[in-house]
Amino acid sequence: MFNNYGLEITKLFKEAENFRKELKHPYVGSEHLLLAILNNENEISKKLKIYGVTFERFKDELIKTVGTSSKDTDFILYTPLLKRIIENATNDALEQNHKQVTVRHLFLAMLEEGEGIAIRLLIGMNIDLDELYDNLKISLIHKKDEKLELMEIGTYLNKTVKNDEIVYGREEELKLVIETLLRKKKSNPLLLGKAGVGKTAIVEELARRINQGLVPEELLNKKIIMLEMGALVSGTKYRGEFEERLTKIIKEILEDKNIILFIDELHTIINAGGAEGAINASDILKPYLARGEIKVIGATTNDEYYKTIYKDKALERRFLTIQVAEPDLDKTIQILNKIKPEYESHHKIKISEKNIQTIVHLADKYITNKSNPDKSIDLLDMVCSTKKIKEVDFEQINNLNLKLKEIEKEKQQCIIADDYENASICKNQENQLKFQITDLQLYKNAEITYQDILEVVEKKANVPLLENKKEIFNNIKKALKNILGQDKALSLVLKNIWLKLNNMDKPLSLLLVGPSGVGKTETVKKIYEAIPNSNFIRLDMSEYNQDIAINKLIGVSAGYVGYEDSYVFRSVIDNPYTIILVDEIEKAHPRVLNLFLQIMDEGFVTNAKGEKINFNNAMIFMTSNVVNENKVGFVTSKKDNLKNYFTKEFMGRFSDVISYEELKDDILLGYIEDQLTNKNVNKEELIKEANCKEYGLRNLKNLINKYNNEIDIEINI
Repeated sequence: MFNNYGLEITKLFKEAENFRKELKHPYVGSEHLLLAILNNENEISKKLKIYGVTFERFKDELIKTVGTSSKDTDFILYTPLLKRIIENATNDALEQNHKQVTVRHLFLAMLEEGEGIAIRLLIGMNIDLDELYDNLKISLIHKKDEKLELMEIGTYLNKTVKNDEIVYGREEELKLVIETLLRKKKSNPLLLGKAGVGKTAIVEELARRINQGLVPEELLNKKIIMLEMGALVSGTKYRGEFEERLTKIIKEILEDKNIILFIDELHTIINAGGAEGAINASDILKPYLARGEIKVIGATTNDEYYKTIYKDKALERRFLTIQVAEPDLDKTIQILNKIKPEYESHHKIKISEKNIQTIVHLADKYITNKSNPDKSIDLLDMVCSTKKIKEVDFEQINNLNLKLKEIEKEKQQCIIADDYENASICKNQENQLKFQITDLQLYKNAEITYQDILEVVEKKANVPLLENKKEIFNNIKKALKNILGQDKALSLVLKNIWLKLNNMDKPLSLLLVGPSGVGKTETVKKIYEAIPNSNFIRLDMSEYNQDIAINKLIGVSAGYVGYEDSYVFRSVIDNPYTIILVDEIEKAHPRVLNLFLQIMDEGFVTNAKGEKINFNNAMIFMTSNVVNENKVGFVTSKKDNLKNYFTKEFMGRFSDVISYEELKDDILLGYIEDQLTNKNVNKEELIKEANCKEYGLRNLKNLINKYNNEIDIEINI
């Protein structure tokens, strides 16, 4: 009978039938339908509560007046009155072009009939039905149905927000939004800020305060509806459909003055619907915004604002911008401490204040491409989820589930064979296994540890666990033992690395100078191999000897070919812990050197798109051979020689300048002894042939490899 009704109405009819059966009445009447309406959360039950009509009170009055029967019937029969009420409600819905019959249609049809047990009981409860009918008719029927075009594609924030999830630390911004909405002109606030600083959360908090009545009187009945441009454009295949849909939505807003439109990512309205021969959403909205006929709250980032909205002056002056700055660490800690109980309740995990402080500081230190409080909240949520998984032994649960399936199969076979005694045994085993599985899935108030947080940071930020400083340092120390004859230089390298591991505020920048082939580049490679999850970038400055070479590092400026292409330092964004080797720095163009000067000084550089690339977690090693190239005149020190090639500002930015010495003959002889398998080769002659003073260890390695793999080949011509 009820196939043409929605789920809510079908449920009401079924409940009415159940109440009839419970009270053992012969027919389903209007009184049972009203009882079902009062038993559910809907607009009519809320309205009747204002008049003092509750489910319990109405049921008591019904039993007191009509009573109950000792005899029940299996037949479900509706009274003629209730059938008329349902029919009239259906006709009203069709006349008003509503898609389905609603609770309001049924109740108004009941009031319009003016008779029946439900009406008599309401009159007996001293309810002014005329006043109730007028209020409902004016507020519910004469205005458009709320769930029309706007409600179908938009999100009604007043209903979706949870009253217990309060936004903290944004009182000033929220106050400015409310002040802007109360203005006579230019009453459209536009929230500007980085992604993740809480722009949308501010609007949700406004909706929550409207629900709680904590706003000025002018905003008490306002409804905030979030409209996404993607949902608005979706399904509009032909020219004119988009404009028609948006115009229809605007008409609905004009008819209901209480609607405030919230458009997240406001910059998307510039091109939304702007197909060939069509106008875009911003052009349609501008006249209504100019006349103040609709109120819009917008949110977007500063970059997108200046790229799009700021250039459209007619649109830009319709909004009053409100800057939403990223909160500092202390405020972020306060925000997370306030929301901590919500996450403890959801994850059933204990979170201490020290955990919060650790999460915020590590998120700020290692997650550099996102903003607080979003990145800290995201990290907190991920730590809780990871801890939850660690507390549950999934392998054991899986084994028990397999065993459970076998027991269930055995039980079924026993039942088929009429062996109920063994079937009962299987049933007991089945219950025990289910209890064990449930017990394993329940973790008892697990507590987050420092190590739990570090492990999540390592995965999320793609950095090694730098808090395990000693372990990493020992790995590097072990790896550098393979570098020959540079104990003094390596000692200085290790000293600087240890200082870096204890202070991540700036990138480590070392200049390694010395003859070719003595182990400068090999040192950097060994350091990279010793640090887990690190990223390696090798730059040969002979490729960066022109001024335009800087584009390879930070990208091409807008308007040039290759603007959207990748660039070398792009990988630093995704892999903050990067080892950068800059070979033969003296060959680089001055513009490239100036770029590194900024990186070493400030710890970041801005790419061609205006995005900051953070190098605070990076280690930069530069190599140079200039100390051996100056053969003329008297050089008092190697550092004096470097000053002839690099400016004082550039040299002053290095954490340290480390000199590598020429390899001595005894070290070379020891190396040959270990590596050379061909015993017929004279070692001293091999050193002379390799010319290690000029070419270092590289040429010696090549010659050793040549003699070790030497074979006789006859060539017949």
